[in-house]
Amino acid sequence: MELFQFIESMCQKYSIDESHGLKHAKGTFLKARVLLETLEGVEEDERRVALYSAALHDTCDSKYTDVDTASLEIMNWLLSQGVTGDEVNAIISIITTMSYSKLKATAAGGPPIYPDHGKWQRAYHVARHADLLEGYIVARCYLYNLHIHPDKKEDEHWTLVRNLFDRRVFTYVEDGWIHLSGALTMVPLLTEEAHRCLDGRLMDWAEPSV
Repeated sequence: MELFQFIESMCQKYSIDESHGLKHAKGTFLKARVLLETLEGVEEDERRVALYSAALHDTCDSKYTDVDTASLEIMNWLLSQGVTGDEVNAIISIITTMSYSKLKATAAGGPPIYPDHGKWQRAYHVARHADLLEGYIVARCYLYNLHIHPDKKEDEHWTLVRNLFDRRVFTYVEDGWIHLSGALTMVPLLTEEAHRCLDGRLMDWAEPSV
């Protein structure tokens, strides 16, 4: 699929590590696809915007890229694929406003505050939820810690991972960040798997089949 070829090229260009790379993009894409199946009246343009946003979001992440430069590259690629200008603008707007960390900072300890994406609001929440659901994968968190703290010892990495899950991932639902019904039904199994991996210090992360 050309979409994933483009994502792979962006990961190589911007040294996006495995925790936020192609495997994560595929997983987020698949979770968004599942969430879309739980919604009624999804039009083809809404589906397209949600799926492109889910897959592309980390190719325009300030942790790895200059957002303006990466946005332009993504826009040009999408246009080359025949995506309409309106949809391209929606996708860029979604992927640059769905970061949990930035939304959390904006909320300042209060309930989530989301930007208004108009007709694309549901596509925004599908992509955002799919990314949060990917956050339950313990291996991703470990790999990112390894990426930013290469000198830390294994025990230190696992302590950081455990702390992040306890204060962040395991509170997504109660804090209101996950609210789509389709996502809520996925959380119990994801939580159970996360606890299993945390307790056993396991790096289990299945390859998404796209």
